[in-house]
Amino acid sequence: MRGSDKENMINTKPIVMKRITVLLLILITSASSFAQDEKYGATEEEQLICKEALSVYKSFKTQKNYKDAYPAWQEACEVCPPKVSEMLYSDGARFIKEELKKAKGDREAVLADSLMAIYDKRIELYGSTSKKPNNSCTILGYKAGDMYRYFPDQIAEVNAMFKQSMDCLGNETAASTISGYYLTSYKLLNESEAEAADEIRASMLTEYLQLQEIADYNIANETKESVRDGYMKAKANIDEIFVVIAECESMVPTFEKKVKANPEDMDLKIKALKLMEGKDCTESEFYLNTAEAVHTANPTHESAYALAMGYLKKSEYSTALKYVEQAVELCGDCPDADKYMLRAGQIAIILKQSSKARSYANKVMQGGKNNGEALMLIGDAIVVSAPQCADGGIGERAMYWLAVDYYNRAKSAGADGAGKKASTYAGQFPSTEDLFKYGIGVGTSFTTCTGESTTVRAR
Repeated sequence: MRGSDKENMINTKPIVMKRITVLLLILITSASSFAQDEKYGATEEEQLICKEALSVYKSFKTQKNYKDAYPAWQEACEVCPPKVSEMLYSDGARFIKEELKKAKGDREAVLADSLMAIYDKRIELYGSTSKKPNNSCTILGYKAGDMYRYFPDQIAEVNAMFKQSMDCLGNETAASTISGYYLTSYKLLNESEAEAADEIRASMLTEYLQLQEIADYNIANETKESVRDGYMKAKANIDEIFVVIAECESMVPTFEKKVKANPEDMDLKIKALKLMEGKDCTESEFYLNTAEAVHTANPTHESAYALAMGYLKKSEYSTALKYVEQAVELCGDCPDADKYMLRAGQIAIILKQSSKARSYANKVMQGGKNNGEALMLIGDAIVVSAPQCADGGIGERAMYWLAVDYYNRAKSAGADGAGKKASTYAGQFPSTEDLFKYGIGVGTSFTTCTGESTTVRAR
């Protein structure tokens, strides 16, 4: 071999190797592209047909032309593999529901069955995804909502589907699911009798709090306004039903029977106690026994307050005050602090403990809060302490001027009953003759025995 030939051969080796590398990359890229497109079909031709069908129906969908989107979507279902995309099934449900708006007779029945089949297929193929491991539970909630609409005679099955979705998703449950569950539960309640009805009512009472917690969580954390509004509407719907079923006459016996059957279920007792307290069903022995059991097991400000209300209804005021003060202490700065302190002050008034009542009212007023209930409580405390200012002169009646000052402030702050109290104690003002007797003029300033200033008035 001549030297020049040998040299040329050596020089061409890098070129050949480069071409081989490029060819391999092309083959690998092609294979990778084909593999990625396999979800559209087994061959390039099938993939092309599927992609074209998807593009056609999505184009109609973008235009909101659902009339033409539906047959185009049907075509995509025929030419594409079943697992081409989850959107194929969510879009399908939308298109079928649009068709159902104008369908009648046999066609309506066929379409409704098709809608249920679409949901079942979506659950089968996309029940769990990397982003949504509980996707089947979400889809089941959607299916239950449409099943209730198109198969209204299958309430029990729909209700069970709603519950399954809710139990699975917890705080991620859709607003329509929690609302639908409570509504179908109520319908089942109305269709049931005797023990079956009692069982449903008991479940609805205890589950009410769970549903409210789901709604409240999403109202507080959801950033999308339309979704947040959905939970607010769901909460209002649930409240509307709860008010109907949660009368004391039915609530207390229902809980009593349920607790008797499950005496160790502390969670049930806590829920029962909270609901009875919220509806002011606090006069029964069952309420008091439940409150004591819950408080003994785990003292909280809620259980202490529940006991206070129970003893208050029995007119055992000293015991009631003891527990409500315990509620104040356990609460600290919790959201119910003002409610507890006002109640403690009101019971203190009954016990003629005016200083304690006024102390609680002042705590509520801390930070410049213009609380009408606290202002009225101060007025009550002044009235109770008035006899302590009796000095044979105008002193005791002067306290009524001061009390009415606070009642009028409470009325301006929106406190119910404050205006009536102001009128009542204005009747205790001294007469014009009494004022003349003591040399005091109407409209002048007067300092009470407690060191507070008020304005002289005649009745």
